[in-house]
Amino acid sequence: MSASVVRLMVGLPVAALFPLGIPGLRESSRVHVGVGVAYSAFILAPAFPGWRSWVLLVLTAAACLGLRSRLGPGHGAAAETPWIRSMFALRHAEIPGLVLLLAALVGLVAGAGTFGGYLSAFLHDDRVALVSAGALTSVFIGGVIVGQVLEPHTETLRLKSAALPEEPSEIKALVGAGMLIGWLERAILFSLVLAGQSTAAVLTLTAKSVARFPALRRNEEGFAEYFLIGSLTSLVMALAPALATHWLLGAAAPR
Repeated sequence: MSASVVRLMVGLPVAALFPLGIPGLRESSRVHVGVGVAYSAFILAPAFPGWRSWVLLVLTAAACLGLRSRLGPGHGAAAETPWIRSMFALRHAEIPGLVLLLAALVGLVAGAGTFGGYLSAFLHDDRVALVSAGALTSVFIGGVIVGQVLEPHTETLRLKSAALPEEPSEIKALVGAGMLIGWLERAILFSLVLAGQSTAAVLTLTAKSVARFPALRRNEEGFAEYFLIGSLTSLVMALAPALATHWLLGAAAPR
């Protein structure tokens, strides 16, 4: 199987699914679909301007819109946290966007041919596409799966917190922050495993366990189960895409 086919088979489903894992994007169907289409265009870059690439782009956009319509805006504790939603407000993209635009303008002025060559190489590199698809799967699609697995336990902790408001509860700190920690944890583990740094990955897990040890030692009802189930599910969603990406990079390499 050619690398270009693997790129499409992996990248397009990821393009349709990963926006579901970002609560801020799910608030607007246009933004949600726009992000999915933008990543799809990157995946399809080597196939443009062929008619098949446009058909696949339209199908991916329809899949994004269908999933957004079916599932609706983000829900749950993390999605209800204002600072999580505000992280992905368009105003936060202004400065990075201006920096990228300035870099592109400088590249065009300094050497349009060289800049165009580097940009074309980046867009057509199947390794970049596979690694980015694996990372998005691990971080954001993995977050959706972790949230689904933890939903019953999250609701139990929230009900306990509401019934006993005078007692401090870990769920107040876990709302929103737990999802962000999961993103960072899976991103780090994915990168380390893909780079072959298994020892550093183990140290990352150890550091997280040490940070949560005081809460586990207090043995707050329900929190130990929440932590263990969430951590193990997140670990699986970091390792599985990393190992799959490593295998796909080898399978797609020219022989």
